[in-house]
Amino acid sequence: MIRAVPALLVVLAIAGPAAGAESSDNHEGLAWLKKMASASRQLNYVGTFVYRSDRRTETSRIAHFVNSAGGEFEKLETLDGTHREIIRTNDQVTCYLPAARTVIVERRMPRGFPALLSGDLSGVLENYDVRVEGADRVAGHECRVVVLEPRDNLRYGHYFCAESRTGLPLRARSYIDRRETLDSFAFTQLEIGGGFRREHVRSRYAAKARDWKVDRSAIPVAETHGDTGWVLAGQLPGFRKMTELKRSIAGRSAKVAHIVYSDGLAAISIFIEPLPSPRVVPHLSHNGAVNIYTRPVADYMVTALGEVPAATVVRLARSLEFRGAAAAASR
Repeated sequence: MIRAVPALLVVLAIAGPAAGAESSDNHEGLAWLKKMASASRQLNYVGTFVYRSDRRTETSRIAHFVNSAGGEFEKLETLDGTHREIIRTNDQVTCYLPAARTVIVERRMPRGFPALLSGDLSGVLENYDVRVEGADRVAGHECRVVVLEPRDNLRYGHYFCAESRTGLPLRARSYIDRRETLDSFAFTQLEIGGGFRREHVRSRYAAKARDWKVDRSAIPVAETHGDTGWVLAGQLPGFRKMTELKRSIAGRSAKVAHIVYSDGLAAISIFIEPLPSPRVVPHLSHNGAVNIYTRPVADYMVTALGEVPAATVVRLARSLEFRGAAAAASR
């Protein structure tokens, strides 16, 4: 937050100790966020959690293991509704959809509970007030409460309860204010630690799926990092560009541009591809706390999505312009 210099000097002169305490609180909260991000990817754990959003409730079982070389193995399966099983080895992800007799293969590092936080949390304290607010208990485990209050209306608030010893997130929710929850995750049963157990991450569908349809369209044929020719006419406060690349995808004649902006916690992905026929009209949709906005720009379709308020993805998508070679030449 930027204040006028005289007012800032007055605040520091009169209330120096209080300002220091606030800074200390924020840095303690940030330390817990870093511990949570590390724990969700470096610990062995097996458990069951519940996801709630709008009128939807879904229960899933997760098993996560890490070997001595740092390799990750994970299995996630839904326990109610349509069957879905996701097997991950590092960034190789295979999703089994028995009802559709389909296997989707892709390459990505997913952001899902409990691994909701990225390793790069730079910028968080510029955009959120981060506080540790006492203790709680989830699924039989003691945990510390960490709350992130946004400093403006461009982002959501977040609540976490991290296991007191390891920092593993046991409960998480996103909210507009303290009274309106957008979505939430919480373990109902959890075991932390123990050695690798192959049976916990073995697919129950792999043998049956040999004659199923295999969809590899999400795996790019090639990726080129660098300038795409797309720029923001107006900057979005607190968000900075993290990734910019072009992907060649099997079955598509034109490349798809992908740009990611982040405020240190929330990320907004922008996809730019040739305009389909019939021509799309601007439209906004959402899935839980994730808002998705699509609009045509000249001969392109721009889609912005992220776990941020609808106004934020709309503002970012409407600010995006194609400047082609001129953009690259000016850098």
